[in-house]
Amino acid sequence: MDCGGAAPHLASLAMKALVWINFALLVVLSVSTGIVKIAGLEADIEIFARLGFSPAMTVAFGVVQALAGLALLPGRTRRTAALVLAASFVIATVGLFVSGIHPFASISVVFIVMAGVVATGHPKTGNRG
Repeated sequence: MDCGGAAPHLASLAMKALVWINFALLVVLSVSTGIVKIAGLEADIEIFARLGFSPAMTVAFGVVQALAGLALLPGRTRRTAALVLAASFVIATVGLFVSGIHPFASISVVFIVMAGVVATGHPKTGNRG
């Protein structure tokens, strides 16, 4: 009995699972962070005010994040939505660093990478560019 093909198959399954977990987390993350900004929570208003955003601009930014998160779902809009999210996460991360919230800002860099993985059009997410 030849088990030589089992390890590559398991690795492939594990990679598929990781790609889909990343995708699902990115959808939830982007929609939820958008909703927090739409709700006008004081902490977010203050963070974005340091970047020159008015409260209305922060809410609009949240709308963009939430809509981009939903736009990840159809394959044809996935790449554009992921690029919009990556840019929005860069802006939010800068806001966190400027506000002195360094631990969370450092973690937020991961969000940028997550969006980048989806934006690259990984075939396992159904987006081919």
